Amino acid sequence: MIDSKRIAKNTGFLYVRMLIIMFVSLYTSRVVLDVLGVDDYGLYNLVGGIVGMLTFLNGTLSTATSRFLTFDIGIGDFKRLKQTFNTTLIAHLVLGVLVILIMETVGLWYVYNKAIIPVERLDPTLYVFHISVATVLVTFTQVPYTSLIMAHEQMKAFAYISLLEVILKLTIAYLITISPIDKLVFYAILMFVSQMSVAMIYRSYCYKHWKESHISWEINFSTLKNLLSFSGWNIIAHIAETFRVQGLIMLFGMFFQPMVIAAQSIATQLSNGITQFTNNFRSAINPQIIKLYATKDYEESKKLTIESSIYIYELYLLFGIPIFLLIEPIMHLWLKEVPEYAVAFSRCIIASAMFGVFSGGFYTPLTAAGKLKGNSIAALCICGGQFVIAYILLKTGQDVMFVQYSYILVAMIFGLIVKPYLLIREVNYNITDFTNCFKKTFTIFVSSFILPFILFLMVDVNTIAGFILVGATSVLSVITVSYLFLPKKIKIMIPSLIKKKFGIGQ
Repeated sequence: MIDSKRIAKNTGFLYVRMLIIMFVSLYTSRVVLDVLGVDDYGLYNLVGGIVGMLTFLNGTLSTATSRFLTFDIGIGDFKRLKQTFNTTLIAHLVLGVLVILIMETVGLWYVYNKAIIPVERLDPTLYVFHISVATVLVTFTQVPYTSLIMAHEQMKAFAYISLLEVILKLTIAYLITISPIDKLVFYAILMFVSQMSVAMIYRSYCYKHWKESHISWEINFSTLKNLLSFSGWNIIAHIAETFRVQGLIMLFGMFFQPMVIAAQSIATQLSNGITQFTNNFRSAINPQIIKLYATKDYEESKKLTIESSIYIYELYLLFGIPIFLLIEPIMHLWLKEVPEYAVAFSRCIIASAMFGVFSGGFYTPLTAAGKLKGNSIAALCICGGQFVIAYILLKTGQDVMFVQYSYILVAMIFGLIVKPYLLIREVNYNITDFTNCFKKTFTIFVSSFILPFILFLMVDVNTIAGFILVGATSVLSVITVSYLFLPKKIKIMIPSLIKKKFGIGQ
């Protein structure tokens, strides 16, 4: 049975966390970009892209870890849960060491031979690279702990620990302005210290609350076999995703100066700020979808998947539409120096993420059912082909925007075609589930977008009045249209909840 109360409570905690982090991140990004400068900011993100090329392995095991821990909690098997946790922790540790070895060989070769780095900034870039590689091990070994918190649906932990993250981000933003050494290197050191501090807090929380997190260093080979078997096809999917995201950064590093990488990083960060609103809701729902499937309540699991996809899409539009239209004045308000292409890249990434809402939502039931083969093959073929096409476009001197447009197309293919087809074929969904879902969401999008877009064309959004008019109209339009499409039972429920919350009529 769907636990709506728990979903609502966990969503609330995640939103508090997200709002705190988002506002602080936007402020600190402005400071960091201003202090480092566009070129050094681009170099920092280039290094992150190189290191990120192999962190897909972490993402692969992360998905498997979260799925198996949640599954064990769902069926109430504590012994199996403890074995799973210890096995996944050891697996992440070994994998982290392997990645470090690869990055310190192949990664260094790319930095020296392929990346376009100003000669005078090569040494600082190498220092940042080594520090970033060290951070990888911390990130890898943290996954079982954060996955355990998610599996137990204790989202309040993320909200509380976010207070520490906020303090650290603000401290870093201040310290780099008074850095006694090279600012780029000092920034990388501070980010490592921050990551390590947060990781230790997560470990302490888990150790205090759940006995299964007490490390025994015993590995269960049967559990490891199941983990690796599940991860096998998932590895392919994450390789494809890595080429799609980090591969683009590396391609930009081969063909453009750091300024273009800075523009891509800024655009991605802004888009991530929007998608955090939807991802937090999904994070609260995903454990329920998996647990319902684990207890063989397949219809409820399917119902929650489809309905939540619609609500998450509406939530994305609530922020996506006004930011898409107002991105240029927002960029100038946010940053002292707006990198070239930042505005255009942002609009493309926002449009791509709109279709990614479906792709992300439909991946959870595939994970719950352990049916990842088809998704992985499709991801490898489509994203791999996209990477090759992007390379050819850049190699032949085509405009960089053509690469961004191809990313929107791929997001559409995955969200509207590939994932629905796989759920129909592998998990007993039917085509009506998706036609109704898409019909409803796209009707909401068109209805919500028309009026704000007309105003956007008519007024100057760089003025205060124009900015407020378009922004307010966008938000009100999405809220109004979304409410009109709510099921009747929810419309009836909302007034009573408001009265109960505020004591009206008592």
